[in-house]
Amino acid sequence: MMTTSVHRPRRPRPLARPLARPIAGLIAIAGLASTGCGGGHRLAEFSFTNRTMALVYVAPPAPGLRIGGYDLRRTDDLAALVVRAGSGVAKEVEARRARTRLDSATGRIDMTAALARRTLERTSRYLGLRPVASHDEADYLLEVHLRSYGLDARGQSAAYLYTNAEAVLLDRRTGHEIWNVTVHGTDRLTPFVRSRDGVPGAIITAGTLHLVTVDDFQQALDQLATFSSTLIADELRAALRDARRGE
Repeated sequence: MMTTSVHRPRRPRPLARPLARPIAGLIAIAGLASTGCGGGHRLAEFSFTNRTMALVYVAPPAPGLRIGGYDLRRTDDLAALVVRAGSGVAKEVEARRARTRLDSATGRIDMTAALARRTLERTSRYLGLRPVASHDEADYLLEVHLRSYGLDARGQSAAYLYTNAEAVLLDRRTGHEIWNVTVHGTDRLTPFVRSRDGVPGAIITAGTLHLVTVDDFQQALDQLATFSSTLIADELRAALRDARRGE
């Protein structure tokens, strides 16, 4: 299942400096949720008609891997401790193997470029701006920063892909920030299975994670890029409506 959260625009930071560009199968979409964190935007102060916008995007060096501990409880007897520790090791080993398949999938799809491109398509349409390739020819810059993404195998019942991204609209000439939003997304990779008959959840996660293929990872990354870009654009559209009501 896919979930997301959104941090709505904080109070704009002055003189922000543009950054240089440096599943079918088991996957289930859970949707995108959003949370806000105060602040405001300056959309009403700028004219976007017949103006241009270029894209700047920043990518993390590589996908991350979240594993967590082995959930060893004081109430467990020695045999249970051994089982839990062993299951935790099994999950960690399988998660690292899955991370290798995730790396292969990122070679097929440029997650950051896909997120940025789809975000530019929708946001430029809402703003009435014409997308251009050259930063020097643009009136505005849309900076899309994929802060992190990767595999989260900490759960005892399922494994997830996660993303954390920020989009910032800048006045290119002054560097002033006009609007921003941060989104967090997760996409469940494996079936959600509750542990029964004393079988550690880590064993279940390891077993189901073993079934996720490179193609599954590729599809999940593509889905996250699409849903995250849609959420960013929807947040911008809502902010534009607020700005236009105040005119």
